[in-house]
Amino acid sequence: MAVIDVAGLTKKYGGRRQTAALTSVNLRVQEGAVLGLLGENGAGKTTLIKILAGLLVPDLGGGRVLGFDLVRESRAIRASVSLVAPTADVGLDNNLTVRQNLVFWAPIYGLYGAHARRRIDELLERLGLRDKEHAWPMHISAGQRQRLALARSLLAENRLVFLDEPTNKLDAEGVRSVRTLIADLNRQHGVTIVLTTHVMEEAEELCTEIALLHAGILIRHEETRALVRSLNEERPIVVEIAEGSSVAVPLADSFPAAVRVEAHPAPGGSGLALTIWSRDIPATTPAVVEFMRREGLEVRRMTSERLTLDDVFRLAARPVEEDAR
Repeated sequence: MAVIDVAGLTKKYGGRRQTAALTSVNLRVQEGAVLGLLGENGAGKTTLIKILAGLLVPDLGGGRVLGFDLVRESRAIRASVSLVAPTADVGLDNNLTVRQNLVFWAPIYGLYGAHARRRIDELLERLGLRDKEHAWPMHISAGQRQRLALARSLLAENRLVFLDEPTNKLDAEGVRSVRTLIADLNRQHGVTIVLTTHVMEEAEELCTEIALLHAGILIRHEETRALVRSLNEERPIVVEIAEGSSVAVPLADSFPAAVRVEAHPAPGGSGLALTIWSRDIPATTPAVVEFMRREGLEVRRMTSERLTLDDVFRLAARPVEEDAR
């Protein structure tokens, strides 16, 4: 079942000199997907999310979200989805503690009594806010306020959640906790998630599919692994093996998505290093680890160079730019 099925979405801003934020966007997202909506600043990501969440009306186009008509039933859409934006903490009440903010919102989302308390306790724990539950929002960090805003939006237990840069402003621990929560929401509870991010590693880790927006145009929408493979970009995995280990250099076809394997002295001149060039780092890495284990090799260090968002757009947007010329 498609929870999002829209076509021809167009949105322009400005007066007589209008600028197109979106142009003829078609998007279909099946229930249970995690869609990464990626694009440079100004590509139209936030505009698209606001339209899909029922907060903006498109100038042209339409469709359905959770079965509701995008234009005629926007109020029903707003009541049925959760949205966390980078400025979501603006709505927090500084006269209420962290827990009291969630207690205030719980009945608005239809949660009462023991059910509300369990849900609040779960979110405080999962988002690392348990030790801040009695603190005032103005006395916690910006990242903690962002996590509180995420907790507030997730109280509703909606089937469709929009996350606009959910790890923005978070420290490393906060990023890990939010990524884990997103994965659990999807895998354990079947929640469909649409998220924007500027971190390609985050998109690869969390998203089952990726949609690329370039200057308001949807240029690609594919399963994540297929998109990464289609970019045909070789990246190195470097494994430094301890001095004294001996190993026959494996063939590239020993590892999924590998294109060649090179052996060379490890940095500093002690020991051996293998560089495995791969077109799909997540697919190749487990096989490399298994090879090292099977051969009984002592690995000093293993590093990889993954795709960045800049790489993705440099490779994926190129045909669009060439067509425009």
